[in-house]
Amino acid sequence: MEQVVTSQSKLHPPPKAERFSVPAGLFWFVRFVNATAPLFVELGQLESKSLASRMAAIPIDRPIYILGLPRAGTTISAQMLSEHPDVTTHHYSDFALPYTPWWWNRLFPKLPIHALKSPVERVNRDRLKVTRDSTEGVEEMIWLRFFRQLHDPSRCNVLDDTTANSDFEKFFKDHIRKLLLVRGRSRYVSKNNPCVTRMRYLRRIFPDARFLLYVRNPIDHAASVVKQDRLFTELAREDQRLMRMNRLTGFHEFGPNFVPVNVGNNATTQEICGCRDEARQVRARALQWASVFGFVIDQLEHDPELARAVCVVRYEDLCVKPEETIDRILAHTGLSREAFAPARAKYISKLSLPDYYRPNFSTEEKAEIISLTKDVAAHFGYSLA
Repeated sequence: MEQVVTSQSKLHPPPKAERFSVPAGLFWFVRFVNATAPLFVELGQLESKSLASRMAAIPIDRPIYILGLPRAGTTISAQMLSEHPDVTTHHYSDFALPYTPWWWNRLFPKLPIHALKSPVERVNRDRLKVTRDSTEGVEEMIWLRFFRQLHDPSRCNVLDDTTANSDFEKFFKDHIRKLLLVRGRSRYVSKNNPCVTRMRYLRRIFPDARFLLYVRNPIDHAASVVKQDRLFTELAREDQRLMRMNRLTGFHEFGPNFVPVNVGNNATTQEICGCRDEARQVRARALQWASVFGFVIDQLEHDPELARAVCVVRYEDLCVKPEETIDRILAHTGLSREAFAPARAKYISKLSLPDYYRPNFSTEEKAEIISLTKDVAAHFGYSLA
């Protein structure tokens, strides 16, 4: 989820932005909704009943899932696709009340709430500015309401085509239809990295789903994630409210909140947890990269139908060859290139590799990353030697 910078910003660094913070009112409201979630799920079901006739006319057409591991371009891509006139995504404002999207999106613009009206650099401090209308991965809050084990490192987090949860599936489909209805759009885009372990299940629910799988050179990826680990460790000392907000909303990606993804290899997951607890972040992140993408490669090799639904997007290609990569994304998802022309031109000129940090690993750390990831990396065209 990394912001890439423009050539102009390289010459003229932007002024220091106002620091992102979680408004107290939002924090306490999200805590209240989380504590009383069964009630709000029932309200969401009531909302669906009240809109049943209108929802019946709303098809879920080729939902698009942006997924992978954080710090590989998923956020900037979701932001980019959200500017397509056919697309809607979840917004930061949806964190407050994700279970009733129709009622909330009609009510929220009328409320005297001024938080995040103006762009603020997001908490990751990576030059990506956000407002309350910016794209974010709110969907995970709904998954966690119906699948409690998804962020439990002691259990396999994978959901596949043998998974069945009729309550979730009905609620989730209704939720997407209501979001499309209230926003007046025809295509749903989700940015939800944890769904990298749920592609087979999502394909069972939505047979025409399209997946954009983001991957990044593991050395650069580790550098970016370790940088975030240090930042979020610092933030945890400064702002416990932010850390608690992240846990409530299903973000377990960085710093003290980091919970590894268990793809079915308990020994590897336990080792990652041990490295995390011993502050051996480099090894932990390399192991996680190899584990998750090794799992994905195995799925795609043994499931040609799923492989056809997946478009691999390398972070480096997005930054260095944006025109070609954007066109490949549009072709795979079936989004109109003509309707996207203004946003396409903007992002082609905007995307480039970040220049505000560089990997700074010791020789031993770099060798460790290469040793742990080189075989998996080769499948994505990375030669680490």
